[in-house]
Amino acid sequence: MPKPRLRLSKQLIGAVWAAAKKRLPLFIIGGALLITAVMFMSRPRDMPAPRAERAWVVDVMPVSYRSIEPNLELFGSAQSPQDADLSSGIEAIVNAVLVRDGETVLAGGLLAVLDDRDAQLTLKQRQADILEIQAQSSFSARQLEINRLAYTQEKQLLEISKSRFDRAEELLGLGRLSKSDFENATENFKRQQLSLNRADLAAEESKIRVDERRAQLDRAEALRSQAELDVERTRIVAPFGGVVSEIRVSEGDRVRVGDPLMRLQNPDSIEVRTQVPATYMPAINEGIASGIIMPAQVDADAGSVPGHLLRISGQTREGSGGVDSFIGFSQPPIGLRLGSTVRILLQLPPENNVIAVPADAIYGRNRVYKISGDRMESVDVERVGERVNIDGSAEVIVRSPKLTSVDRVIITKLANAADGLLVKFSAPGQEIGASLTTPN
Repeated sequence: MPKPRLRLSKQLIGAVWAAAKKRLPLFIIGGALLITAVMFMSRPRDMPAPRAERAWVVDVMPVSYRSIEPNLELFGSAQSPQDADLSSGIEAIVNAVLVRDGETVLAGGLLAVLDDRDAQLTLKQRQADILEIQAQSSFSARQLEINRLAYTQEKQLLEISKSRFDRAEELLGLGRLSKSDFENATENFKRQQLSLNRADLAAEESKIRVDERRAQLDRAEALRSQAELDVERTRIVAPFGGVVSEIRVSEGDRVRVGDPLMRLQNPDSIEVRTQVPATYMPAINEGIASGIIMPAQVDADAGSVPGHLLRISGQTREGSGGVDSFIGFSQPPIGLRLGSTVRILLQLPPENNVIAVPADAIYGRNRVYKISGDRMESVDVERVGERVNIDGSAEVIVRSPKLTSVDRVIITKLANAADGLLVKFSAPGQEIGASLTTPN
């Protein structure tokens, strides 16, 4: 009995060992993975080091209140109040053009000559009309004189006829005059009254004729003056001294009334027209009312030319955000050409108790950041103007009751600027700008 059991056990062990041999690689891999997992789970864990807060490097400047004159960068066009487009006043042929483009002429200088033959013929006709009317006027005046004398004589004869009529009427009443004689006296009296009326009418008619001749003479003299003016217009002269440009005609051209001939500009009266934004007009108007002269620097070919604000327009053009203003010069500017576009720096009236900060210090429209400990703190400011320095850098002029002379303003532009942002100076103890001062 024991022998069969032993044989069965050996068979079972052999079967198990055969199955194990087939799965041995799987057991080895699984064991290795199990050991690796146990080692990974039991490894010591390092605690992460805390990250340090980043400090942003900035430049700062101290707050220094003082009186500052803002300036305004503008662009304008050089022009002249004496800028004339000369045109033809008559229809004629151009006989000669005596100037060239760019030539300088004096006031009254002859520029061009038009054919005056037609104008001269018209003038002679007008003079002949005047002589004719003057002769008619003399005759009418003489006729008026005679008719007035005739009226006086007829009036005297009427008085005589009236006296005879009254005497005849008296004698008829006394029976000393026949009825036939009385009728004759009455007829003579009535006839004389008619003669007097005719003489009066003739005198009045002569007076009207004299008035008509006088009106005709005035009209003829006006036409003659017009003809003389047309003769004068055949000579194109300079109304003022200046520079000739844009010559549009040449010898032999036929021009009509109003046709352009050339342009004349006076560079000695040159000024620059520009537009000042409406937001600056209150300060400018106040400065003008106070008699403050506002200087300006105008860029020209020969360099910067000093000028000053002459006047401002009384009307704002529709659709524009500014007011037309005019820059003038004490002396004729050298290198400033008419029609050119120029850059202008206009100095505005001074502002008191203000700070000038770089444009990079401004965030939005009216916010800056100051140093509070080692962090940024925003401050709202009043923006009162701007100025451009000699080196071309721009500054914004502001004021704020929240900024004192112990504060420092950050002048580095940060894209992530915010309250509480940690900052540090680019150099230890850095302070850009003038030393701290007490507010004015």
